[in-house]
Amino acid sequence: MARRLPEVVLVGRMNAGKSTLYNKLAEQSAVLVSDIPGTTRDLHRTHISWRGSDFVLIDTGGLDAAIQGPIEKEVQRHAYRAVERADLIVFVGDGTLPVRSEDRLIARSVRRLKKPTVLAVTKVDGPAKRRRVAPNFQNLGLGQPHLVSGVSGVGTGDLLDVIVHHIPARNYQAPTTDITVSIIGKTNVGKSSLFNAILGEERVIVTPIPHTTREPNDTTLTFKDKTIVLVDTAGLRRDRKQTDKLEQHSADKTKWMIQHSDISWVVTDVSEPLSVQDQIIAEHARRAGNGIVLVANKWDRVKDKSPRAIREHRARYQRYFPALGWAPLIFTSAVDKQRLHVLLQQTIAIAEMRQRRMTEAELHQLITQNPPKKALPSKGTKSATFLRLEQTGIRPPRFTLFAKHAELINPAYCNYLEKELRKRYDYAGTEVRINLHKKHV
Repeated sequence: MARRLPEVVLVGRMNAGKSTLYNKLAEQSAVLVSDIPGTTRDLHRTHISWRGSDFVLIDTGGLDAAIQGPIEKEVQRHAYRAVERADLIVFVGDGTLPVRSEDRLIARSVRRLKKPTVLAVTKVDGPAKRRRVAPNFQNLGLGQPHLVSGVSGVGTGDLLDVIVHHIPARNYQAPTTDITVSIIGKTNVGKSSLFNAILGEERVIVTPIPHTTREPNDTTLTFKDKTIVLVDTAGLRRDRKQTDKLEQHSADKTKWMIQHSDISWVVTDVSEPLSVQDQIIAEHARRAGNGIVLVANKWDRVKDKSPRAIREHRARYQRYFPALGWAPLIFTSAVDKQRLHVLLQQTIAIAEMRQRRMTEAELHQLITQNPPKKALPSKGTKSATFLRLEQTGIRPPRFTLFAKHAELINPAYCNYLEKELRKRYDYAGTEVRINLHKKHV
């Protein structure tokens, strides 16, 4: 099996239609698309299979050299790094506009690399537009233009045929995902830095500017023989502080990612006070039924690391997250790479426990050896009697308590039963849901 798949990188100036084309080739709306220049910042990767060939398609941000803000510089640096290691470059031009100086500059940089290159001219949806395509695309020195539309899909099949013709064929078997982890938190708590530190490379852009990350960015890694999909997400601010549509779209994508994850790392800045927004973000993950790890990041900024100070930090997190008493708290530093292995080990342990199915004998023993502190209630001739405890689901573990005359039992007993369950079995990191079956049995 090949160590890595061939990498095909889409490059071009801002708003040339790279992300729209990427989404069409990937057959998904993976990348945020808008008319706002510079919408795409981080690299986006997806695995594509076409006519028996497999490759990784990579979308990049615009390479407009005239725009030189701090984020734009990072966008370009990451894009050029992807181009340098690419097996094939797809230069994307906007077929509705004349060739610009930025197109020529980027094309010149691509030619210098002397790598296989395909020229794709986008936004060409019909015969009229095909006739109006600027002829000077042929003068870029990148070969014959392939006319495509990322919106309608016109020409994308032919483009894929050309791509697989230029890349080496390699045997590949897609790995099975064991755990999906979303990294969530407020802006500037170090989510992207943590993501990069675990991967050991600058996979996503990191700047001090809030909301640098706009979209979920995922990668697959193997740790302790487990395949983990790790997803960096955009920081979540309170809804009333979301100032534009891009930020609202980013927040929606983050919330969708939480709903489709097994475990969430709720990242906070341990050097700053906790806030209501930290609680709101954690609640999103809890309501989704995720396993949760509270990550106290930026531990390198904390000067006092005495046992007393650590106890005070733990007490502070317990006060702010009272509903997550079962979630482990890990102090990490993306800068010093502290406890990253511990974080991954804890994640695997949580994932395994969330899938555990208890035996009937274990559950029977739990309710027979842990009766309510008060005798089972009775009313007139009716008397409540436990019948059985059944496990009715996993991820998170769910149980149903059946009893005769269950309506007489205080629902708070389920909370008591959960505590006893946690004492006997290690359910750290996951919610346990126990419901009382109230229908007559």
